[in-house]
Amino acid sequence: MLKTTRFFIHLSFILISSVIFAENIYVATNGNDTTGNGTIDNPYRTFNKAISLMSAGDVCIIRGGIYEEELSVNKSGTAGNFLTFKAADGENVEIRATSKINGWQVHSGNIYKATVNMSMESRFRAVYHNGKFMDLARWPNNTDNSRWTIDCTPVTGGDGAHFTADNIPNIDWTGGLVYYLGAHSGTSWTRTITSSSNTRIDYTGVDITKWPFTPHNPTQWRENPGNNRGQLYLFNKLEALDYANEWFYDSATNTLYLQTADGDMPADGAVEYATSKFISELKGDYIKLEGLNFFGGSVKIDNNADNNQIINCKITHGSEGYDSLTNTSAQVGEASLEILGDNTLIKGCTINHSSVSGILIAGWAASNCTVEENYISNIDYLGIHASPIRTSANNMKVLKNTIVNAGRDGMYVSGSNCEIAYNDVSGSQKINSDSGVFYTVGNANLKNNELHHNWFHDATAPAYSHKPGEPGKAAGIYLDNNSKGYTVHHNVIWNVSWSGYQVNWNNTNLDFFHNTIWNAERAMDSWVNGYTQENNKIYNNFANTGEWFSETSTDFDIKDNLITSTSPFEDDNNQNFMPKAGSEVFDTGRVIAGFTKPFKGNAPDIGAYERFGTKWTAGVNAIEDTGEGDNLTIYDTQFTILAATETCPNQNNGKINIEADLEQNYKVSFNGVDTNFTKEIDIEDIEPGVYELCISLIGNTESQCFNVDIKAASQISGKSSLGKNKLSVDIQKGTAPFSVFINNNKVYETSALSFEVDVIQGDEVKIQSSKDCEGEMNEIIDFYGNIVAYPNATTGDFQLLLPINEGTIFIEIYDVYSRIISSRLYEIESGRINLSLNNKPSGVYFVRVMGKKPVSIKVVKQ
Repeated sequence: MLKTTRFFIHLSFILISSVIFAENIYVATNGNDTTGNGTIDNPYRTFNKAISLMSAGDVCIIRGGIYEEELSVNKSGTAGNFLTFKAADGENVEIRATSKINGWQVHSGNIYKATVNMSMESRFRAVYHNGKFMDLARWPNNTDNSRWTIDCTPVTGGDGAHFTADNIPNIDWTGGLVYYLGAHSGTSWTRTITSSSNTRIDYTGVDITKWPFTPHNPTQWRENPGNNRGQLYLFNKLEALDYANEWFYDSATNTLYLQTADGDMPADGAVEYATSKFISELKGDYIKLEGLNFFGGSVKIDNNADNNQIINCKITHGSEGYDSLTNTSAQVGEASLEILGDNTLIKGCTINHSSVSGILIAGWAASNCTVEENYISNIDYLGIHASPIRTSANNMKVLKNTIVNAGRDGMYVSGSNCEIAYNDVSGSQKINSDSGVFYTVGNANLKNNELHHNWFHDATAPAYSHKPGEPGKAAGIYLDNNSKGYTVHHNVIWNVSWSGYQVNWNNTNLDFFHNTIWNAERAMDSWVNGYTQENNKIYNNFANTGEWFSETSTDFDIKDNLITSTSPFEDDNNQNFMPKAGSEVFDTGRVIAGFTKPFKGNAPDIGAYERFGTKWTAGVNAIEDTGEGDNLTIYDTQFTILAATETCPNQNNGKINIEADLEQNYKVSFNGVDTNFTKEIDIEDIEPGVYELCISLIGNTESQCFNVDIKAASQISGKSSLGKNKLSVDIQKGTAPFSVFINNNKVYETSALSFEVDVIQGDEVKIQSSKDCEGEMNEIIDFYGNIVAYPNATTGDFQLLLPINEGTIFIEIYDVYSRIISSRLYEIESGRINLSLNNKPSGVYFVRVMGKKPVSIKVVKQ
């Protein structure tokens, strides 16, 4: 026991000692390596001086300012005692792999020149004016000043050693360079020009029988608009320097030529050129960089430099230039941040602008790395096989990164045992086609990779990459040739110009569970190419277009998915893909053995979100899916309330039906009585009247309240009017259907509230509802109550207008003194009876029509 105690005391002493003797060493732009002592008041001037004095656990605090030197660390810390290089709190530290240029002279026109020794490898040279990247002199010019629109000219023909094109500027392009993007648009390549004319460019040859040149060469013809055999631009010749924001370097005379964006001579110090490929290189273990800004050069963690961390740093224009002139793989080994060491952590960094990759983790050298919460944008201006995050390493964690704008892939992960989660990736395929927002290529191995809770969206392949009317090949998730062993779940893919899932060749053990695809050109596609696909599953996925891919009974097991153009989501216009209550995806998924996470309701929801589960998000501020949402309140439930009137007057048997869209423990308070229910309840035997009912969750005081009107039953009633041989009826109260009787014979039944019945004079009409207790409507037809005299007044002759067409009627005519002056039977002709007061004195007369109810009409004789 004593030995054990001494052992722990000894360990504590060692740990305390290591902390006590750790030092803060300061570096500042106004420091001095000779007279300084590394304190805050008397700092050193250079990183190298500080590094030479540092031991495990020491912290180099770098004061604000601009440093034009490489931060190269060739020693190691230890576990828990990093060598740390960090910006002083609240101060901006810029470490630049550039040098400023002074002494500009006019060369000719708006072209200026200065003497510069640009000694670094030519393909990594770069020039910046006022911090903005400049174009190497080229044709055609970058007229829109965008690095994403490659501003090429169409290739009209050629082979593995020459191109033909129209209107090539008639200068000697020998020694210059040609950039070529084939009509397939999958990748680019660059070569040296060996001779030229105004229609032809000869270049150092490529083997067009081998990939990547097989589909990307001028012998390959496609029906693309203005891009049948690919496109090119020529660059790196002084004679091509004819446009704003261009430069050229003559290494024979050490002269830099340029034309500024505004055409003016640049001020001293306004132009910088790259001096080093790397701005920082970590060659030891347990080194941490924190809060530093790098410009114009890459940060590299060397092979066998393990357990290093780069935290909250910024790298701008980390790897600029053009492709290797001997590249035969379409791959590039350069990036703004190159990692060749195991157990590296990259967290909270910002990486912006790179001709090639953003973060590159080499699988031949590194493993067990984490890339987390980084913001990466504007990567792969070459349109080659490069990516904002590109790794072939095993045991990777790529988590919560936000990626915006890439020439080709949005993200590439091809190692094994990797987790790719909560990343927000958009704006890829700005130059290339036949790629994906997430892209990978497989081999014979089962990868055992998990791809989950990512947002992959807003990717459209350029118009020049495909035939009009066909989709541009920008997929959401692209598991290319022979990808195996991926579990793809709870991802959202939206606004991509090709398939949501693209899987090619010999795909096995792919599980697509609970993903949402919105506004893809199709849900899924595959290029099988004669290979076998098997043991793949597609369960509980949603898409609003297309179909799931399957060619055989064994390739893809497709169950409980949904494709419908009707949105089941709360607000898809604003990318809220949470299911709406009662929608088709709600509670309609399957329980997946060995996989299903907690769900609400009776079954999992289809798609990437579970209603009332976590409203997870992706990107640098991601909210992780815990399976739990906000606490359920009564306001999360939608109730359907139906009120039924009493069946007959004075029965007091009204009824209310309440149905909830979610099964929970509810309490309904109605008319002073509380009743519990879980999904649906009927309240019966209710007197007519207006009531308030309130529903709450048991144990919760919040409630939803509703006014419900139980209407009293009533007798059948309505209005009627006579027309010519018609009785028009408007029912105002009563229960359909309605039966119509004429002279006690049923002649008509209808559910309409307004209808007409054929009748004649004297008919007895009875109308009954479907309920005997509502009584009946009765009417005896007497058309003579609607008789009109015309003209009235009259000079003699006039007519009686009747609502019946024919028949006879007895009519008497009286004068104002009640003396009868005519009495006879008249014929009704077409609804009219002709009468006359000719030879009668002027005055008032009364025409009495002798129907069942005699009717008198006053007529004035003029």
